Amino acid sequence: MTTTYPPLRFSVCVETIFTNMPFEQRLEHVHDQGFEAFEFWGREGKDMNITLALKHALRLEVSAFLGSKEPLVDAAQRPAFLKDIARNSAIAADLACERLIVLAGTTLPGVSREEQRASLVAGLREAAVLAADADVTLLLEPLNAIDHPGSFLTSSDEGFAIVREVNSPNVRLLFDVYHQQISEGNLSQRITQNLDLIGHFHIADVPGRHEPGTGEINYDHLFWLLREQGYKGYVGLEYIPQHDAVVSLRHVRAMSR
Repeated sequence: MTTTYPPLRFSVCVETIFTNMPFEQRLEHVHDQGFEAFEFWGREGKDMNITLALKHALRLEVSAFLGSKEPLVDAAQRPAFLKDIARNSAIAADLACERLIVLAGTTLPGVSREEQRASLVAGLREAAVLAADADVTLLLEPLNAIDHPGSFLTSSDEGFAIVREVNSPNVRLLFDVYHQQISEGNLSQRITQNLDLIGHFHIADVPGRHEPGTGEINYDHLFWLLREQGYKGYVGLEYIPQHDAVVSLRHVRAMSR
């Protein structure tokens, strides 16, 4: 007997796909390709009122956006970080967006790793209170040190440990398959052992951060794994199309089935 699993829910990152057109027009293209959600990085340069109107008109969901650029490892930036989270949590509520992405930041010279990690945890705990009030989940994203030299948090293993230490339902890990393939590999085991701590995925292939199927990652297997494991969150398509964007999106959807 063949077991059928529910389809994955994809979110198109309009910061890397359809970038040859204005932001608002990208949302129309997401809708035209039959996707239900989009995500973006910062709100700078974007009119959130227009974004909200288009979201409703096109019946799209906003899966995630950047909650703050401020580094969590730097305690001196904590007030600015918390101010960003408070403001963007309110915007997220207006957009009915349930996830804000946050970053550890670049390693500080002359400061012990233990002290920076303590700042990261303390900042997440404070921000989690603000996020809970807005019914938002903060997504801590590790970055690979090849593309992002000096990144404090590169390992999902350490990221999961930090999420457990913060111990809040409003803090989860953003598992970027591209970053973690470069940083540590062993993707399937890391995902299955920690799926309850993952609030969002980003996908792209290695090398080049292009669409799945152009590199070394077995996305046929990973898509099946996420479906088999019953993952119900969004999978963010944060890749740079090597081929025509529309064709690549259709190919990714076909692979996932």
